[in-house]
Amino acid sequence: MMTGVKYVQVVGDADDDNFDDEMEHPVDSDAEMDTTSGDVIYQPGDNGEDSADIDNGPSGVLSKSWTVSSAHVPTFTGGKVTHSYHVEMHPSVEESNDADDDDDDENDDKPPKQSPRPFLLMPVHGDVAIVDAERGIKWGTLRTGVDKSNGSGIIVGDNDEDEDDGIDHDDITMYALDSRNHTIMTCSRNNLLRQYAIQYQNDGRCTTQLIHSWGRSGHTLPVTQMAFHSSNVFLATGSVDGTVRIWDVRGRYVTHVFRPLEGGDGGGSGRLSVTGLAWRPVLDQLIVAIARDDGSMAIHDLRDKDDLDRVVVLRDHVSSVTCMEWWGEDLFVSTGRDAILNVWRVVESNELQQSHHGKDMKTSKKTKKKKNDPRTVALHQPTITYRRIQTIPVYEQVEGMVVIPSVGNNLQIVTAGSKGVLRYWNAHVVPGKTPQLSQRLEQPSSQTFGEARGGYLGLVLNHKSVAEGFTEELMIAVDAEHNLTFVGSDLSLRRTIVGHNDEILDLKIVPKSDSIVVATNSPLVRVFDLKNFSCSVLDGHSATVLCVDASPCGRYLASCGKDKTLRLWDVVTQKCIGVATGHTEPIGACGMSQKIGKYEVGGKAARNGGGAFCVTASIDRTLKRWNLLGPDEWEVGPDEEPIELVAAFSIRGHEKDINIISVAPNDSLVASGSQDKTVKLWNATDLTLKATLKGHRRGVWDCQFSPIDRVLATGSGDKTIKLWSLSDFSCVRTFQGHLSSVLRVRFLSTGLQLVSSGADGLLKLWTIRTNECEATLDGHSDKVWALDLSFGGIESRKKDLLVSGGADSRIVVWEDTTAQVEAEERKQQAESILLDQQMANHLRHKEYDKALEIALKTEKPMQTMKVLTALLENEISDQNPGAKKVGTQSSVLQKHIATWNLDRIAQVLKYCREWNTRARNAPLAMWVVNSIVTTIPVDRLASKAALRTEHGSIPEIFAGITPYAERHFDRLDRLYSNSFLLDFLLFNMSSFDPLGTEGDPNDEEFAQWEAKSKLVLPPKFVDGRIQVGGKALIGVSERAGIHTSVEESEESDAEEDEVMTVGDSSTASEEGEEDDDDDSSTSS
Repeated sequence: MMTGVKYVQVVGDADDDNFDDEMEHPVDSDAEMDTTSGDVIYQPGDNGEDSADIDNGPSGVLSKSWTVSSAHVPTFTGGKVTHSYHVEMHPSVEESNDADDDDDDENDDKPPKQSPRPFLLMPVHGDVAIVDAERGIKWGTLRTGVDKSNGSGIIVGDNDEDEDDGIDHDDITMYALDSRNHTIMTCSRNNLLRQYAIQYQNDGRCTTQLIHSWGRSGHTLPVTQMAFHSSNVFLATGSVDGTVRIWDVRGRYVTHVFRPLEGGDGGGSGRLSVTGLAWRPVLDQLIVAIARDDGSMAIHDLRDKDDLDRVVVLRDHVSSVTCMEWWGEDLFVSTGRDAILNVWRVVESNELQQSHHGKDMKTSKKTKKKKNDPRTVALHQPTITYRRIQTIPVYEQVEGMVVIPSVGNNLQIVTAGSKGVLRYWNAHVVPGKTPQLSQRLEQPSSQTFGEARGGYLGLVLNHKSVAEGFTEELMIAVDAEHNLTFVGSDLSLRRTIVGHNDEILDLKIVPKSDSIVVATNSPLVRVFDLKNFSCSVLDGHSATVLCVDASPCGRYLASCGKDKTLRLWDVVTQKCIGVATGHTEPIGACGMSQKIGKYEVGGKAARNGGGAFCVTASIDRTLKRWNLLGPDEWEVGPDEEPIELVAAFSIRGHEKDINIISVAPNDSLVASGSQDKTVKLWNATDLTLKATLKGHRRGVWDCQFSPIDRVLATGSGDKTIKLWSLSDFSCVRTFQGHLSSVLRVRFLSTGLQLVSSGADGLLKLWTIRTNECEATLDGHSDKVWALDLSFGGIESRKKDLLVSGGADSRIVVWEDTTAQVEAEERKQQAESILLDQQMANHLRHKEYDKALEIALKTEKPMQTMKVLTALLENEISDQNPGAKKVGTQSSVLQKHIATWNLDRIAQVLKYCREWNTRARNAPLAMWVVNSIVTTIPVDRLASKAALRTEHGSIPEIFAGITPYAERHFDRLDRLYSNSFLLDFLLFNMSSFDPLGTEGDPNDEEFAQWEAKSKLVLPPKFVDGRIQVGGKALIGVSERAGIHTSVEESEESDAEEDEVMTVGDSSTASEEGEEDDDDDSSTSS
């Protein structure tokens, strides 16, 4: 039994095959150290109990709460990537165009904002993702918003699926960011232009808000290019239809439209898609360059009145131009898919007689008249020509180019293209001489992306590094696999942000490091750094990698895949040091030995099976054991092939595909789970069968040994988790709760709990002792194929970590926050008790404003109602009893309301909306609402700031109060109307008083009551009868001052004299008369 003692891993000798003696047992502090191996050896305690039993006593603190610490989600699916510009101060949304100034006073008490973090804008699934450039964490997207919960980047519920017709017409096809990081302009597939404003939070993150929808762009085909002028006043949009439109951002209208001209003077005839847009980076010049698909470049000056005759067309490229950039005052650089780089010199001439294409302007009388007009001479600008001064072959299709800003006279260019190699070009520019641009540096061959993988698709300048003079992360290279690689000035890789992982099939935490190794749906093995999700790639497999594993010493990684090979990698050098071949089908599972000491064994002992090993399982239904070499025998040179491993044992294990391999903590057993619904236990030394566990009704997806007890946990497609005893191989526990297949199961470090993942994307935390699910973790939207735990945390985090990965391409890092949650609950409970006592003291001393502030601060509606009720009663008792209106307004409450901000007003109104649903609380709610509307101006309650408070929209809250208020007022009206029945009864009671005499004090009281009573209609005499409130009263005596006729009086007296006994009838009376007659006759 595990009762409050410490449990650790037992390490035995390499040749010991006795599983029962080597499994973990409870120990005390008198442990001994084996000085030969350096491992701690614990002997089983002599407690006479079966260690296979599940602990039923108290032990340790159970985990009950796990929260997302960080996450890597899909952030990039291809397209334009933009790095935020470096500016000193970022205004908030209120300072940008069309912002609201109504809530400036509401934000006075907020803490100062931190320095804004640099961010990246990247297209993802028809949206634009906002990504932290330093950590690689996705903050959110433009269309779905920003996740504000914990900065993890998870946006639960976002839908990346298409519309019913297969196309989402709101998908963003292109976007542009202005140079001040104020505005993002987007154009969707349906050619709608939208303007988003950027707002910065206190923690440096940014959010976006849609402020304008401009309407249709005017293009007939999708927009593929957008660019802001450096003044941020003009925006250029280019489309596949070949047209370019220039927009005035302030007025949201088109100022210019440029189309391909016929005859080859403006980019060719027909529809030639726009492949590039570039503004000259000078504030006082409005010059835009347009590149098209036929290799032409048209340069327009927006301030030139004769633009058609003065347009500059460059046709030296023979294929699509992808990049254009100005440098200095007189150099222009262009490159494209024709594998050449052109350098142009900008020449300005004051000669107005002839344009660049040879047309004589003097032959036009209209032009001559304009030249002689003094009003138009000043408007003529010098003729600008572009002369090609150098053409350099690059020998690859150039997809990205950046011109590095420099202080001196050095022209520095970096290009990236289809061959996956970065090249650095440099030229010293001397005035009056032609610069000679030449290649000075090339990316190291070991770090190139390569042509076989698709090459580079873009190159982006890191504006923050340029502004601060850093050279470590100067550029960002975008490759065909949607990775963003930060490159230094020496073209060496610094870190990589993976934009899209595809489906994650398996992952493992690398011990003694901050890394995880991930198998995605690709031949590459990715190693992520959990601190910033930077990624390095292990390239060696020729087909998709299906499973990975890491050695407990943290020095080796194992990967297997569809290429039917096992590869062993060195973690430090990230080189493949061993290859194992022999399976005839793809390898779907592998497991490395768990004893750290065995990885130090080398030489003949290691080759004979005394050292570390790795077990693989394939779709060919066989298991193979591979003996690993010692640490000094894995040295592989740069040009040497990996060491070939030889299978020590091979056995046919199952009748169907094998899904999982697990090695016991003491390396004595190997467990395998298969689609044949069984789990088999094998001796690790020779792969002989020891036991078969049967009980699942579907295929087994995972099995895991407990690090503490002699039990094995299995997860199956029958939606259950089973716990098996390794003493008698029987099932001792079954956990039910998953609604779909259980794909992975792991033990927590205490051995008292399990965590499992299912095909529904949910993770569940189980307590073994009670068979109950403690928590359900929702962080994925698809199957969770990968799950791993780190006992004691990774190198930079000394807490237990849980990492999960699924088919939704998400990697989620979970952190155990049970202690923090419990501490926070205790703290909140103590604060609540203290505040309740303070509120009671304030109520006792009639300090209602302070008590109300505490009740609202703690967000307790019932306490708030209690305070307001006491305040209302106090107001009623303090008012003059003879006042006409009682309790209609409260000076104390109104003074307090005047100090509230809109969030507090919305909170109280929200409470009133709930109180107003019950009749007994409606008067209090109406009193509070009356105090608010009579204190706060209407324009403030209806302002734009009131529409987005923390508790909802104030007008919407009022709309919820109105229906119940109308119902309550209708009820009061009916009650008031029915109260006149009481007037009627009292009036009649006074009229029929038989004892009333002249001068009776009761008559005086009645007269006073009658004088004070407010009837609906005054009494009227109609035909000798009185009407009160429209009702006729019959039978009023003369005492009431009503005179009736003698005949009517007699008739009424006769009617009053007739008395009928209850139960009597006319028939009965007649029978009684007959009986009397009979009796009289008899007597006679």
